[in-house]
Parts: sequence; structure tokens; C-alpha cells
Amino acid sequence: MGTALMFGWKDKDTGESPAMAESMAVLDGLLITGQGGLLAGTSVASNFGWQPVEALKVGDKVLTFDHAMQTVADIQRETVTLPAGLPAALRPVRLPEGVCHNRRDLWMMPDQGLLVECEAALDALGDPYAVVPARMLRGYRGITDDLPGERVEVTTLAFHQDEVIYVEGGLLAHCPVPRQVLDGADLLQPTLYDRLDGAAARFLVNCLIDDDDDHALGCDPADLPNLPMRPPRPGHPLAANPFA
Repeated sequence: MGTALMFGWKDKDTGESPAMAESMAVLDGLLITGQGGLLAGTSVASNFGWQPVEALKVGDKVLTFDHAMQTVADIQRETVTLPAGLPAALRPVRLPEGVCHNRRDLWMMPDQGLLVECEAALDALGDPYAVVPARMLRGYRGITDDLPGERVEVTTLAFHQDEVIYVEGGLLAHCPVPRQVLDGADLLQPTLYDRLDGAAARFLVNCLIDDDDDHALGCDPADLPNLPMRPPRPGHPLAANPFA
């Protein structure tokens, strides 16, 4: 179910979010699920340079962590109402200025996955990289839940496979491939990134807090657009010039 519907905002005539209706038509049975997405104003590294996520179109290319430039296959846009009494678990998450080289406060939807790199993930998973929902990062370097306003515009990007993209300087945001909503077997297909939630994600974040790890989230934007600071994962070399 799309974010707008989960928060109760619906079109007066059709009873559903116009953005959701558009997305359903484009995806033909596919859905981008969860309370993820990037709020309007969030910059994304694209073949046009840093672009606000709301300016991106299907067919544009976005810089990914593992696969250089990849084409945006689908975009879901929604207007979300955030009532004052919204429970903390459903509120957007505020990343204070500087927590990931961001030059201003940045908000993420609570279920938006973010890629972290740390020793705890390597010990537990055999891979130093893992995806955790933004809401699980509360308490790390001042990250907390917050309300950026009464209504926000949310954009969710989809590619032909799971991708992690560069946003707002060097933050790494997970964009899972949409799944067939009527095909349970599709939901069991393996994904490219280990996504942690619940106790596993909390343990990982507690390790980051205990170690005061200030390099786990994102990379320095000074290293973009030429090359990301993070080295490519084994088997997934980045192009020498991803913006070529």
C-alpha cells in the first residue's frame, strides 16, 4: 500500500491517491511498498548533476553505488499529510545538518532504507554494508523523528534492479525493485542488499552509537561527481567517470 494511502490522504473523486493511480498504471501490477521515499528538495546525483528528486523523470540516469549510472524505470509521487498527533514511529526522520555531509537538515520517510558501512555489519553478515530503515537510526549522531510540515511531497524512485543511490551530498539511499503484488513467489526473490530491521537493525545502530562511528553513513560530496569516496564492492566496479 502506498504511503499516501497509509497516512489517510485520498483523492476526493476516486478515493485513492492520484500519484498512486498513476504509478499503478505505469507499473502494471507492481507496487513500491512501505513508508519509504525522498521528500521534495532532496538532491539526487544524476547525469545532469545534483537534481532535486521532484525534477527527475523516467528515463533519467542516476548515480548508483554499485552499478554506475542507471536509468530510472519508474517514479511514484505522493502527497502525504502529517497530523500533529502522528506516532513517532510513523513520522519522518530528521538528519541534522552535517550528520552525513548534508549542508542543511534533511528529512527521510521512516521506512526509507539507508546503506551503512561498519565493522558490526561485517561481523554479523560477512559484508560491511547493510541497509537499515531511517527510523532505526534515531539516536545516532542526533538523528530523531520530526515533522517538517503538515503536508510533504514524497518521491520514490524505482530501477530495474535493487539499487543504492547518492542523495544530498553523499548519503546512500536504498531503492528496492518493485515486487509483483499478486505473485508471492516474487516476494521471495533474493535482493542485492541485506536489509535489517527490528532487533538486528537496533543492534547495528547501537554499535554505531557506542563506537561513535562518524563515517558509517554516507560519503564526502567533495568526492563526487568524479568518483565516490567509498570503494566499489567486490564484483561491482564503478566506471572511471560515472558522469561521462
